[in-house]
Amino acid sequence: MMQNAEMGTNGIHRTGDLCIAARLLSKGLELKDIDRGNSRRSDFVFADRQHRPELVHSFMCGRATGNLADFICYVKGAKRLLCSVEV
Repeated sequence: MMQNAEMGTNGIHRTGDLCIAARLLSKGLELKDIDRGNSRRSDFVFADRQHRPELVHSFMCGRATGNLADFICYVKGAKRLLCSVEV
């Protein structure tokens, strides 16, 4: 699923994609909340930044760079957040 390439509504960006959420966390975007309103899907809610569209696009196109071990840690951390009660 392709993410919106523009700034999110009201400075907020939402994604249900665990790996994109991990990418954004690894690049320092602020996680505001996890929306668990739908029992079949949770959305990570980030404070949006101007460089977020490029971070998502580079990840989706396979051009993201960084340390793989660090990224895996962020994926595991995002999974833990999904299972936690609070963000």
